[in-house]
Amino acid sequence: MPGTEASDPPEEAAPIRISKPEDIQEALYDALCAVRQPAPMDVSGVTLSENPEIDVKNLYYSLMAAYPELKYAYDISAAMEDGCLTCQIHYMPYKTGSWTDDGDALAVSTLGGLLRAAEEHIGTEPLPIRLTDPGLLPDDMSRVLQQAGGGYILCALNRDATEITYTPAMGLDMEECLSLLEQADRLAEQVIAQEVNESMTEREKAEALYTYLTGNVKYDRRYYSDLENMPYDSRTAVGALRDNTAICGGYSNALKLLFEKVGIPCYNVTGSYYRENHMWNIARLDGEWLWFDATSDRGISAEFDLRHFAQEELDATQCVWEPDRVELLLQMADTQP
Repeated sequence: MPGTEASDPPEEAAPIRISKPEDIQEALYDALCAVRQPAPMDVSGVTLSENPEIDVKNLYYSLMAAYPELKYAYDISAAMEDGCLTCQIHYMPYKTGSWTDDGDALAVSTLGGLLRAAEEHIGTEPLPIRLTDPGLLPDDMSRVLQQAGGGYILCALNRDATEITYTPAMGLDMEECLSLLEQADRLAEQVIAQEVNESMTEREKAEALYTYLTGNVKYDRRYYSDLENMPYDSRTAVGALRDNTAICGGYSNALKLLFEKVGIPCYNVTGSYYRENHMWNIARLDGEWLWFDATSDRGISAEFDLRHFAQEELDATQCVWEPDRVELLLQMADTQP
């Protein structure tokens, strides 16, 4: 198993004299930035609660909220003896290099590699990984992993970022989720065989698949009138491709799957559309990143105006999303070999 060690302060160093709780937080922040352990602190002049570890954890949580780039420190413990406070920060080993490699972990060096690893090894067991780039940010890795799983399986890092974990969605069991992902894959291949041929340009393939969704998939109105009885499949590619019924998540997951199968990089984007929660896509078509919203074009065929196909820009008065999250995905895709 990997370790979480970081450099300790010199043993002979005198405890830092602390006059107020904010000084403790400053000492923790300095240690976190340097990826080391904090020096002992003389807190005899500070009023703390009966449980100093809780005080320290609250200061730590406040730092994580203010500086999410420091989340490679995934936990902290503390102890008090004779007015001296000692803290132990638990670091993700990719940041400290403190590994005890058992040889089973898959080396991952980039965000794109992390996403590929998650997609290629989805199963009932966690995937041991060894991150090799200490510059990766935990929040970035978490956001990238949200693109995997097809809406059926939540892919995430474990606490110390040494495993990718797989969790089935909405009370389903893992075997059922894996079966549904396989079904979505087969259905997508059938649609592609029906709608696409090799003589088509990339844009023609994209339009054919997009038009198939908008022309054949109906919106599941139970989302508004009978949500408790709306099947979870309506949020996934299975709802769109098997049942021809979906809400925005189903349209978006289906388009992502179809586009990727014909070699068009595509991601899901979450946000709001006219102040309602929404999911749509961004895809790289002929070298350019463009927006796609099959949900909003439902019921429309290519013979008419597909207003939400391959848009260069979105109307910010209608759509709200997190540009930084999208830019992260685009940069990741554009830097992949």
